[in-house]
Amino acid sequence: MLPSIEKPADAAAMEIVERQRTLYEGPEIDSMLEHLIRETPHPTLSPWDIQQLLRSSRALYFDSHVEVVSGHHTGLYLRFESIARSPDLITRIAANMAEWIVDTFGNDPPAGIITTSSDARLLAQRTSDLLATRLPIRVVLTPFDPQTGKIGTDMVQGSIATGERFLALNDVTTRGICVNKLGTVVTAHGGQIAGMMVFARRDSGQFPLLAELTGTYPFYFSVDLEMPQWEPADCHLCKEKKPLVLWRDLPAW
Repeated sequence: MLPSIEKPADAAAMEIVERQRTLYEGPEIDSMLEHLIRETPHPTLSPWDIQQLLRSSRALYFDSHVEVVSGHHTGLYLRFESIARSPDLITRIAANMAEWIVDTFGNDPPAGIITTSSDARLLAQRTSDLLATRLPIRVVLTPFDPQTGKIGTDMVQGSIATGERFLALNDVTTRGICVNKLGTVVTAHGGQIAGMMVFARRDSGQFPLLAELTGTYPFYFSVDLEMPQWEPADCHLCKEKKPLVLWRDLPAW
């Protein structure tokens, strides 16, 4: 019998965690991860590297029913906070980002990276640290609300001067909304967007804005994951009455 969607959120979240524990301790996890990983245009991190990173962090929630920040529903969820707990993983990703920045902007480096005060700041700061002796760039932070997942347009650290070029960085993107909003913060303060960066792109290619951004700017992502999402009215998991969990209610494990 299918579970009721009215099940308490904490109970539904714990059921998801127990399923993940079983999956990650089983023999099929490598093939499940491999199936989700698409090739990226920046292959310094190989599919095997990405697979091991995701497996060691246990950041992917399979067989779930999660409402993401945008309001879309998904049966697969990437929790970046699980990766951010490991300084070694942050350094591995940041090193790849730093290499891309040198390769892309070595002759005309941007002034800085703008990101949110979420765990994405760890990537930005570590990338800046790794570039310090080659291409010094500073980090500017905007507000982040952990309850809503929304970002603000003020700056809580650093500043942007007229004409300065910045990279907009976020941890993950689905529709491109947040990383694009970071770009508008730059231009609203008289700066220019040099490019955009995210750790993971998680979609199925169905969002026009993301396609527009990747076609307009130098755009880096470490990981490209096949993770379809649906409007609630089109969500087959809702129709099956599978318990729904909000992204912020998924516990670390």
